[in-house]
Order: sequence, then structure tokens, then C-alpha cells
Amino acid sequence: MKYDVIVAGAGPSGCMAALAAARMGAKVLLIEKGAYPGGMNTSAMVCPLMTFHSGSKQIVKGIAQEVIDRLAEKGATLGHIPDPLGVTSTITPIEPSILRLVYFEMLAQQPNITLLLHSFLCGADVENGEVTRVTVVGKSGSASYQAKRFIDATGDGDLAAMCHVSFEKGRASDGLTQPMSIMFKVGGVALDEVVAYMRKNPEQFILHKDYDDLEKYLAVSGFFDIVKMAKERGDFTIPRDRVLFFQGLHPGEVFINTSRIIKLSGLSAQDQTMAEAEAARQVEELMRFFRNYLPGFQSCFLASMADVTGVRESRRIHGHYTLTVEDVYEERTSKEGVAICAFPIDIHDPAGEDLQWVRRKQDFCYDIPYGVMLPKRFSNLLVTGRCISATHEALASARISATAMALGQAAGAAAVLSLSHKTGFDQLDVSLLQEELRRQGAIPTKADLL
Repeated sequence: MKYDVIVAGAGPSGCMAALAAARMGAKVLLIEKGAYPGGMNTSAMVCPLMTFHSGSKQIVKGIAQEVIDRLAEKGATLGHIPDPLGVTSTITPIEPSILRLVYFEMLAQQPNITLLLHSFLCGADVENGEVTRVTVVGKSGSASYQAKRFIDATGDGDLAAMCHVSFEKGRASDGLTQPMSIMFKVGGVALDEVVAYMRKNPEQFILHKDYDDLEKYLAVSGFFDIVKMAKERGDFTIPRDRVLFFQGLHPGEVFINTSRIIKLSGLSAQDQTMAEAEAARQVEELMRFFRNYLPGFQSCFLASMADVTGVRESRRIHGHYTLTVEDVYEERTSKEGVAICAFPIDIHDPAGEDLQWVRRKQDFCYDIPYGVMLPKRFSNLLVTGRCISATHEALASARISATAMALGQAAGAAAVLSLSHKTGFDQLDVSLLQEELRRQGAIPTKADLL
């Protein structure tokens, strides 16, 4: 079967790409290996979403904001709120299970999107620098699909790798990637006891100097002394120096982001198997630790676990432009910018317990150029989301959900514009894409940020 656009991967970037292309009239096939759309935000429960703002200015809009508006209608988000930790300008707490419903709803409202779940990419055909078809395998066997334009939104660059696009992974020194983590939800937490402890022991927590509304919304990065004590007693063996969690949308509920699985690859089935087993072990250990050590957690219980362990980093393609740490730190603008990111460089140590984040000021932002999505030597393939062309350090900023959503909408729009103008992705006039994204309300104009 033939399509205008095939999008591989229905995570936040892939869903935005499919919706953008379909709303511009393209016939789209959206392929997903899992049972539902949403990627890391749904299957891995990665939340809150970060970040839609640079200071008070909203930099990610368009279809991504529509998702938040639909969540709000269902009572499944607090909207964009100040980040209590001060890592970024705002965070957007959501309920991942309702986000799944929102994505199904939005995709179903576009009759020219065909959603294909439970389907793994297993091959791609390339002729003269163009992808001609992809092959997927599922319960009923294998099937092939043709299209004029292809978008790799797998997060791992799977389609690009099958097309023999060159890439790299991990940090330059040893190739190790940022660690994986399992997200899980804990109920039965007495949040008032946590707040009381924090107010009594402020030196044990990372908290923005201007945030004092702990009773309204609670984000915790700390309990450093308690973690240290538990480690000395052998009750905390996870390579982490702190507890990190965010309040959920319901009373006594928190999302835990404290596990850390190091030195394993998200590109290996064997490593991922070991990671899932280690993730389960760490959840058991953390639950014991919470009940025995943390104030307010004495009667807590495991409410739910993510379906998959979250992967922060895997492949990074070699593109026409490579995002660098200087681009991020120096807040560079680009004449070919198609998305704006305002998240700091946030590196979880690939081999240890450290957490490093770097930025010069809170209300910073930088442009992400179109060329980071353009693999070399291909005219009808774009790569969006976590596997764009970037250094290890730069990706530690650009890998976040809101940015992936913005890049996805840009990729979908680029696909349709390249078709309508009868040009390859590599020859597309980026000013046309920028104009279209502004028409869609996806990116602000420079005047909006002044």
C-alpha cells in the first residue's frame, strides 16, 4: 500500500509529525511497535513534561499545546506551572494514562492517518539516496509499505540505521549513554509530612529560591543525608545520590524518578532485558527504603509501574547540522531554526550517581536548526525527536518531550511542503517551513520573545 508520508514511531515527536502532515492533506501511515501512542510519556510514564517556556514566554505551541488543552478538558493536567526545583522555567504535570487517550482521540479524528500498532520495523529499501519502502513484522507476519516521504521518530533512529545512515552513540570518551530509569507511581504518601520535613531541613533539598508554595505543588530533589545514611547501612544500593519525585494529580500520589540503570544500551535486546529486570529490583528496593526512611511514606504503596524502562539516549544521527554544547550554552539563534528549546544541559552520569545540569540563566533558550533532522546523503528521509544530530552534551538538553513535540510538527510540515514543492528534504526552502509553522502557531516569532 502506498502513502504520502510514513512516520515510524508514535511517540510525542511521531504523533506531532503525523498530525501535522495529515492536517496539511497528506495520506499518512503511523507505525508503532507498542500497544498505544505516546512513547516515553505514556509507556514509560515520563512526566511532568518539560518545558514549554523560556521565562514567561511560551516557546512551544501548536499541536503540542493542543495536547495540553485536551488534557486540561479531561482534568488530567495542572497546566504549565513554575518549576519548584528551578531547573527550568515551567513544568507541566500530566496523567500519562489520560495522555494515551488524548493521542488516540486526536489520531482518530484524522481520517487520512492510518495507525498501525504492534508492528516492529524490520527492514527498509533504499534506491539512489531515497527510501522506497519499509517492512514491518507483527503477529500476522511481515508487510511492506511504500511512501514518498519517510520520518524516523523511533527515538532510537531505527529506520535511519536500517537505511545505513551514519550515527554515533554515547559520550566521546567511552561510548556510554545516559542511564535508563523506570518511572513508577506511589500512593498513600502523607505530603504534609514531606513538606514539614523540607521546611525543617531546607539544606537537604534542591529548591528554587523564589518557590515557597510547597503545599500547592511538590517536587522533591533531595533527602541527601537520608540517602547517604541508607547507603552506609546497605539499604540503598542504587547509583543515585538523591530521591527525585513529582507530585501527581491525585491526593497522596507521587511519580518517582529515582532509579538508575547504568552501562546498558537501549539498542540491545539483551541489555534491555537486563535493564527491565534490574528496574524491577530497584523498585522493590526503593519501596522498602521509602517506607523505612522517608517521612510521610510509612504507609505508601506501589500504585503502578511504567510498562517499559525509559531510555534517555541511544543513537544520534550524523546530520547536515550537529547541535553542539556551544549552541545551547551560548543561546545561539539560527536562520534555519524550526524549534526552540529552553531546557538546560542535564546529564545523568552514564557510569555513576552524579547529576549535572548547566545553564547561564533560567530564562534562556536557543534555536534548533532544520539541519539536525536531515541525515546526510538522503533526500526523502527526516529524523526527529531524541535521535537528531547532536553531541552527547547538547542532546542532554534537546532530548526532552516538549522539544521533541516541536520538532515532530516541523518534520510533518516539512514532509508535505517538500511534496507540494516537488523537492527533497535536503533542498527545501527552510523559510517556507518557518512560515508554515508560524501559520500553524507552532513557533513564536522573534517579536513574541522580546
